[in-house]
Amino acid sequence: MPDARFKELFTRHSANPIIQARDLPYQANAVFNAGATRCGDDTLLLMRVEDRRGLSHLTAARSRDGVTDWRIDARPTLSADPEKHPEEIWGIEDPRITRVNELDLWVVLYTAYSRGGPLVSLATTRDFQTFERKGVVMPPEDKDAALFPVRFNGRWAMLHRPVPGFASVGAHIWISFSPDMKHWGDHQILLPARK
Repeated sequence: MPDARFKELFTRHSANPIIQARDLPYQANAVFNAGATRCGDDTLLLMRVEDRRGLSHLTAARSRDGVTDWRIDARPTLSADPEKHPEEIWGIEDPRITRVNELDLWVVLYTAYSRGGPLVSLATTRDFQTFERKGVVMPPEDKDAALFPVRFNGRWAMLHRPVPGFASVGAHIWISFSPDMKHWGDHQILLPARK
């Protein structure tokens, strides 16, 4: 039973607009959480899709109303590229999209997987068709990153979740800062994990 002292932040849409693997124009095992943004007149989802090998990539879906008539890319929009980016050998997942008006582009932070564990990588795009990978921005055993859309005192800020040893006791949410979105420092725990 919900606690009457708190107001619900979100309400599930009555149409329950969930995209599933069977909705894709190609075969896949599953569709997971998506990064979401407004892009022109569309709601755009950048979905994590697990292929038949069990590796994840990102696929874009667009809808005028964000509920119906999803137009899903015919093939993966952003796939792992382990030849150029060995940190992606086991796939990419969990995109977080931020529109950065100052740079006139979208920044996508995502989790890259390899033998070294999960880590945070960054790519940029203007159209969700072509991407410029900037590479790794946080060392292994870190994930779930999101960029703030503006600078604070001249620095970019990112939320992320280091998961040492995959943190069986939980993982703190950290905030880190960067002058250029490549070199990150001034790491601080923002929200400690629950005990």
